[in-house]
Amino acid sequence: MRFFIHLITFLLSSLLSLSTVGLAILAGLYFIYSPQLPNSEDLRKIDIQVPLRIYSRDERLIAEYGEKRSRPVNFNAIPERLRQAFIAIEDARYYEHQGIDPKGVARALYNVIATGRKSQGASTITMQLARNAFLDNDKTLARKFKETLLAIRLEQTLSKDEILELYLNKIFLGNRAYGIAAAAETYYGKQLDDLSLAEMAMIAGLPKAPSRYNPIVNEPRAMTRRNYILQRMAEQGFITLADYKIAVKQPNTASVHKPDIETYAPYLAEMVRAAIVEKYQDKAYTQGYDVYTTLDSEMQTYATDALRTTLENYDRRHGYRGAEDHINLEDYSSQDELLDKLSNYQQVGDLQAGLVLKSTKTEASVLLMNETVISLSLADVKWANKFITANRRGSTPKRVSDVIVAGDIIRVRPLKSTNKTELAPTNGWQFTQIPTVGGALVLMDPHNGAIRAVMGGYDFYYSKFNRATQAMRQPGSSFKPIIYSAALSRGFAPTSIVNDAPISIPGSNWQPKNFGGSYIGPTTLSEALAKSRNLVSIRLLRDTGIPYTINYATRFGFSREHLPPNLTLALGTGLTTPVQMATTYAAFANGGFKVDAHFINRIQDSNGQVLFDATTETRQVCGDDIKLCPIRKPKPTQSELAAATQIADSLDPTKTDNKETDNKDKKTSADAKLAALENKDYDTEPGKIAPAAVRIIDSRTQHQIVTMMQGVTQFGTAAAVNKTLHRSDIAGKTGTTNEQRDSWFCGFTPDYVAVAWSGFDDMAELGEGETSGKVAVPMWIGLMQQVLKNAPEKKFKKLDKLQMVKIDAKTGLLADDTSAEVIEEKLVAQPEAAKPARAKTENFEFTSAATESTPPTATHQPTQRPAPVRKREAVEIPEQIF
Repeated sequence: MRFFIHLITFLLSSLLSLSTVGLAILAGLYFIYSPQLPNSEDLRKIDIQVPLRIYSRDERLIAEYGEKRSRPVNFNAIPERLRQAFIAIEDARYYEHQGIDPKGVARALYNVIATGRKSQGASTITMQLARNAFLDNDKTLARKFKETLLAIRLEQTLSKDEILELYLNKIFLGNRAYGIAAAAETYYGKQLDDLSLAEMAMIAGLPKAPSRYNPIVNEPRAMTRRNYILQRMAEQGFITLADYKIAVKQPNTASVHKPDIETYAPYLAEMVRAAIVEKYQDKAYTQGYDVYTTLDSEMQTYATDALRTTLENYDRRHGYRGAEDHINLEDYSSQDELLDKLSNYQQVGDLQAGLVLKSTKTEASVLLMNETVISLSLADVKWANKFITANRRGSTPKRVSDVIVAGDIIRVRPLKSTNKTELAPTNGWQFTQIPTVGGALVLMDPHNGAIRAVMGGYDFYYSKFNRATQAMRQPGSSFKPIIYSAALSRGFAPTSIVNDAPISIPGSNWQPKNFGGSYIGPTTLSEALAKSRNLVSIRLLRDTGIPYTINYATRFGFSREHLPPNLTLALGTGLTTPVQMATTYAAFANGGFKVDAHFINRIQDSNGQVLFDATTETRQVCGDDIKLCPIRKPKPTQSELAAATQIADSLDPTKTDNKETDNKDKKTSADAKLAALENKDYDTEPGKIAPAAVRIIDSRTQHQIVTMMQGVTQFGTAAAVNKTLHRSDIAGKTGTTNEQRDSWFCGFTPDYVAVAWSGFDDMAELGEGETSGKVAVPMWIGLMQQVLKNAPEKKFKKLDKLQMVKIDAKTGLLADDTSAEVIEEKLVAQPEAAKPARAKTENFEFTSAATESTPPTATHQPTQRPAPVRKREAVEIPEQIF
């Protein structure tokens, strides 16, 4: 008996000793690892990585960037059944334990002892959150102990609902989706409220192994786990047996869904992405920044259509370059194999790849990726003369098989209902090819430099080179308004007469000439600019002075190193980009002020907090002698105005049969809202101001040059603009460089500046006759015909009082805040007209900025008789550099 007493005493003391040692070990581990864990404040700031999203000014999604797709949602926005689905499979006693489930731990230990292997996990939802949010995935005892301690701390710091909310927002669910909202979009393209019970259960089955239970790549295993979760929900009383029976019969509807991009503007999206990365570095893709740009989604659509149509038309004019690829049909045993091959050719724009299955004299059968087979007739391929060079094409095809043969990979595009062609196909498809010519199109608000639309090429995913911002090209004659403006500020007038005649330069083999070699003799500056007379521009630059003109050009933002210090500058041999040209012409459109191109309105964090408001830092045009000006609210989009007009018309008693009194009241209210929208641009936002734009062109010169450029669009090289749009409030200038390598048109109204450019990236020739009037002008018209379709004509403002430009007295350049002494630019008196100094060909020495210290005396002189009047040529005269 005494033996048993001693044995029991020994065992109890041993157990107590072991317990004491165990507690001491646990206490030691706690004191070791506890300082390594986040404190209570950090627990409330659990980082959820959210991708960068870019929106248009009308809040339509343009792009999304980031390795992790996440859409954090509040607890109340999570459907109850979705919460229950996760609890049913991951932690049935979630609302009963304090971070650690003793029953779950005991069950897991029992299974390990009974089976010798781990078959059931003991991690609670709280422990999973602790591991996913703060710890690594190392399978060590130290990490498991940290996880346990952290779970307890989470339960002490946060409520159960807060923990569950964080867990459901942060858990990885496969396919780059983090959190339930992102998973709903990724797998089903739905919001959480739109998910079915079966879809909720499918998502709840993903945390255990997102790849193994992925319903897209492993449907059988995913369906088995989904049905098991539904069973668990029924067993725990979350759903009824009837709900369970209906849900388990639902088929798998999961598929990969990309973000719902609402506006195609990838070139702008890349511009924004690069700017955000530069500003925020590594945080750019993870902090959930929402960037609202200046882009107008409607106008971007117009720009996309205008550029693509122009490049396609140019491409077709120069013939068919041949099949994109060719395969041997006998090497493929089935249509599925052919479709697999066809899938390697990505869609470019709306041009789809097609495989020619059969081709005869009269028709060809073409397989498309959607498994349909279309027919192309001789009429469809009639345009496809063989391309030889930019100036040569082969003969017109007489058979379909002359153009395409079986095995060819070709391109076709769906025809829009409004599309009209000379040889209209009857099958709804047009045979075409991917254009190799490049292009850019920029639309800007001249009052603040906001980019409303931009296209840097035919298709961003085909060529990511952004020609709107990265292509440094010669502007050609589109630079001449700078030359003329500098001359006007030095004493010339629109009525000044300069001789349009050949020039010989002793000691130089450069022989500048007009297009076609024709000359018209003495002519006014107005007509010379409208008809883009090269020799007049050279004489103007010579008389104005190269140093002064280069200084003048830098006011607009041109880099001095990109402007040649010689007389070729008169013909646009500098280097610039389409966005720079848009910024330059904005000064002509807005009354003479310098604005800077920008494309970001504001940046917000994931909580909606504004981090950056560009409107308070961007220079606005608001008048002279003003340093700060109130910020204008953005103009309503055309869709907003159209919608408001439609509502007002629908409630108008005179336009409907319903004439009840309340309808009249609604009509009055709708009219008031429409009026508010129409005046929205002129309402100021209280308390918000922006720096005022600085004047760079005196008001007299600005008015004169704008009037002269109106002649370009009315009877000059861009007369097609007025013929098509029938508006008097458009001005601009064309530009075609040497051997038609660049085609430009820079045009503007009082409210918009648009610049169109086209050319080959390798500087190849566009071809004979491919001047700005045939390439760039149609692109510009295609855009502005839509932009201006509902806009009334608006006159360019002319100031009654002459407004001068402020110059730094020391440098002679435009004054800024650092200028010690500021003077106003002195204007030379302008005669009403001028006569040529000589009617014969002039001879003078070549002058450069290196040898010229002071500008020579102007060749024009006052005269008592008016300028000679000649009948205006109603044709478009293209221009070239040399």
